Amino acid sequence: MTFTVQARRARPHALPAAAGFLLGLLALGPALLPGFVLSYDMVFVPDPPLGLGVTSGPARAVPSDLVVALAARVAPVQICEKVILLAIFTTACAGAAALVSARWQAQPDGGWRTRLGPLVTGVCYAWNPFVAERLIMGQWAMLLGYAGLPWVLRELAAWPQAGRLLAGRLAVAIVPAAIGGFAAMSVTAVAALPVAFCGSGAIGPRFRRTALTAAVLLVASLPWVIPSFLAPVLADPNGANAFAARADTPFGALGSLVLLGGIWNARAVPAGYGGLAASIAWLILAVLALSGYLLVARPRRLCPGLGVAGFAGFCVAALGTWGPTLALLRAAIAFWPAFALLRDGQQFIAPLALAESAGLGAGVLWLAGGRSRPSRPDASAAALLGVLALLAPVLLLPGLALGAFGRLRAVEYPADWLAARTMIDAPGTGPGAVLLLPWAQYRQYPWNHGEPVFDPWPRMLSRPMIWNDALRVGSATVAAESAQARRLGPAIESGRPLTSVLLRAGVRYVIIDAGPLLGRPRARLAGLARLPGARVLLASQDLIVLQLIAR
Repeated sequence: MTFTVQARRARPHALPAAAGFLLGLLALGPALLPGFVLSYDMVFVPDPPLGLGVTSGPARAVPSDLVVALAARVAPVQICEKVILLAIFTTACAGAAALVSARWQAQPDGGWRTRLGPLVTGVCYAWNPFVAERLIMGQWAMLLGYAGLPWVLRELAAWPQAGRLLAGRLAVAIVPAAIGGFAAMSVTAVAALPVAFCGSGAIGPRFRRTALTAAVLLVASLPWVIPSFLAPVLADPNGANAFAARADTPFGALGSLVLLGGIWNARAVPAGYGGLAASIAWLILAVLALSGYLLVARPRRLCPGLGVAGFAGFCVAALGTWGPTLALLRAAIAFWPAFALLRDGQQFIAPLALAESAGLGAGVLWLAGGRSRPSRPDASAAALLGVLALLAPVLLLPGLALGAFGRLRAVEYPADWLAARTMIDAPGTGPGAVLLLPWAQYRQYPWNHGEPVFDPWPRMLSRPMIWNDALRVGSATVAAESAQARRLGPAIESGRPLTSVLLRAGVRYVIIDAGPLLGRPRARLAGLARLPGARVLLASQDLIVLQLIAR
């Protein structure tokens, strides 16, 4: 009996979930082949060590890295990575559809009329410029929270029916964002709190619902909040400039945000997006979607507060586009580094993406709602318009397909990497940190087709790691956040021998990308690396590993 009830509840979500799964297959393409997908912040490694990773910099990777490390005890990590990426598309599509269908309950004779609108919402939410740009950036943890966002808001919108069950149901719905960590939880908070307050009921119940929502959000954030206090970091106010939303369409930064683009990294823009024709088409779609939300979804009280959340997220995203607000954000970051959460503002348009998707689906549902009004088209015309709305996101953004036109491809780590890890983490090798050179945060390895990726070594080794987490964006440089990187940076960039400086800092091993040292005599490698007296443990075409010897 219980199984029958659960199957009946899951049935309305089956079609959107299947559509989301197919969208995931289409988007990932070659990324689903055997191997690891490495792109910017998406760094999965074989057999990651089990640790919180809070000793060498910001707690951004907590708890997502911990969850991946635990999952690696059950299945190979490359399988876990592909499951997570497919789950993002499946969960996002099904959740957005469920949010809309909650207000348009299926009728026995509704047929396509009550299924097409939610499906349009799901497809638009799972396939848009925001998802494409963040996927290319490798921000799978943030996208996991994005995928779970409509489920969180659906629980909040169902408060009168959920009653005292809200806390438990909300805690379950917020799990994807909790796994995603600080960015996913910040975006979820911007959306969830307005929806909690704007729901039905008197002012007293609204405040209680909002307070309960804030408490659940806080508890779910503890896995990254606590490590942030254990390993405090410095935030460079210049990051507000470097990570500000930028124009990736002809409509300027604000127009690009309305179209759900505007990411700070120009290299993360998918192929074919941003041209005049494509931008005009997306503008038309966005105008229709916003009109559908304002004229149909909002009057029907589809998730009250979603429009407020979308507007609030847009305002946060736009902080870096206007001189006075940019200056205010810089001052806030200088006053308290936690305000650096707001510097990558474009990620906060996630609630706007959900509002636009809901508006597009609501418009289709209104068109398909019958012939009670002469202004509505007949069934065949409504069906045609609905199908066009369903296909429009995919047709207008082909650059997301097939691994972003081949940019997301599965690769294998070189054998010498695995040999180096075994050597460094071997039992009985003694304590000591590992320093990564060259002194840069991102790498472009030939075996990864030259695609930029965050250095994988901090996730491969169980030892404390020291690397340069400063970031160069165009002509601007965002200073390192790690205190160790700030202390050692001047010495490393000075051109002088480093052995004594690194030994005093507790460094035992140095890993260097072979690069310019490739093919040099093994006996000269330590001197060329400015590490006189170091022992060369491994020298291959990919990397060089040296051990510092105290004298």
